[in-house]
Parts: sequence; C-alpha cells; structure tokens
Amino acid sequence: MADNKKNVPDTQKRDLARGKASASEIDAFLDKLSRTPVMPGRSGRGRLIFALDATASRQAMWDRAAKIQGEMFVETANLGGLDLQLAFYRGFGEFKVSNWISDGKQLAKLMTSVFCLAGETQIGKVLSHAANQTERQKVNAVVFVGDCIEEDVD
Repeated sequence: MADNKKNVPDTQKRDLARGKASASEIDAFLDKLSRTPVMPGRSGRGRLIFALDATASRQAMWDRAAKIQGEMFVETANLGGLDLQLAFYRGFGEFKVSNWISDGKQLAKLMTSVFCLAGETQIGKVLSHAANQTERQKVNAVVFVGDCIEEDVD
C-alpha cells in the first residue's frame, strides 16, 4: 500500500497521527473550500451522507464539532451541485436520517438539534443505510464522524 502521507509536512504528520486538527488547520480548510471553484460541465447532483456517532462518549466535544461541521455544510452548499443527508445514531437502537437536503444552512440547523445519548455504536446501520440509498440512486460519498468502533468485525 502506498504511503499517502509522504508529501505531508512533518508538523501535519504529527497531527494526523494524533487524529486531531488544530483550529488554524480547520480555518485554513474552510477558507480553501470557500475559494474552490465549482466544477463546470458535471451532469446531475452529487449525494453525500454525513453520518454521526451521537453517543455519550462524544459529548465533551459535541458543541465545538457541531459548529465546525455546520460551517462545513454551509461552505459545501455554496459550491452547489451537492445534496446532503444527515444520519446519526445514539442510545440503544436509535438511528435517524434526514431527507436529502441541498441547503447547507438547513442541514447545519438539523445538526445542531442533535444531542448525545449514552448507547452502543451502530456503524452497521450507517453502512446498511448507505448501501440501501445507493441501490435507489448513487451516493457519491459517506463521511462518518465518530470516536470508536466496538462492533464485531462480521
């Protein structure tokens, strides 16, 4: 497997190894995203499922993450051509998804209404939902934000 990190500066390698991004890195990403031109000539709209682990273990950083992710939704919508769907799990067996939305502000509002609740990881439900949605109409990407996976490998 190729080392995808070989062209990354040493300071960023340390952050990647930690699994954390600094506030300045997040700001730089949002700035770059806001200046990215829309690709002309693509037919159809892209579809992205944004899935969240809303279990209690994420509570400590939830508000900050919700704010950052909300900003990302707004910038993504400004690029146009992308439909987004919010999916999250929390508690014991609770898994919810929004309708497909093209308005990043509306998705950010939905995101900030989600709260954490103690429960089990349910990544299998996220993956099954993404597969079912793709059978209906192509899903171009799934982004998952969580902190751990306790499910069986099967």
